[in-house]
Amino acid sequence: MSTAFLHQNRRVGLGNRATMIKKETLLYAAAVAIGVVVWIAVSRATNKREAWDSEAYFSVGMPIVCFAAFVLGMIEPRRSWRWGVAPLVGQLAAMLVTQGIGNLLPLGVIVFAVLSLPSVLAARLGAFVRDRWLRRNAT
Repeated sequence: MSTAFLHQNRRVGLGNRATMIKKETLLYAAAVAIGVVVWIAVSRATNKREAWDSEAYFSVGMPIVCFAAFVLGMIEPRRSWRWGVAPLVGQLAAMLVTQGIGNLLPLGVIVFAVLSLPSVLAARLGAFVRDRWLRRNAT
């Protein structure tokens, strides 16, 4: 009987892990998709070849990315920094698909890394807010 109990616990553990992996995969997909949509929408709306050539990228696009990172950080607070990086990975992918690989690609990767800092902070803030909210409501 104890072997069945251990086996049952192991199965439950694997089920929880599989559910967690599915959740994280969906969150990654959402984060990357948000980045792609923001990049393409800003680029098309402003008739700019690259979205970051437009003021709208910084005044509209990046706040949307930061808000999405904040929400994703609240949903999944573990390693929350990834929710700030993933949308910019999506934007890099969108840029590569629409523009191709150019000789300034290394510089573009560096710029995307710097641009990810505000959204990483927003994701960390989302995780912090969730943690505080849970602690406050636990008592």
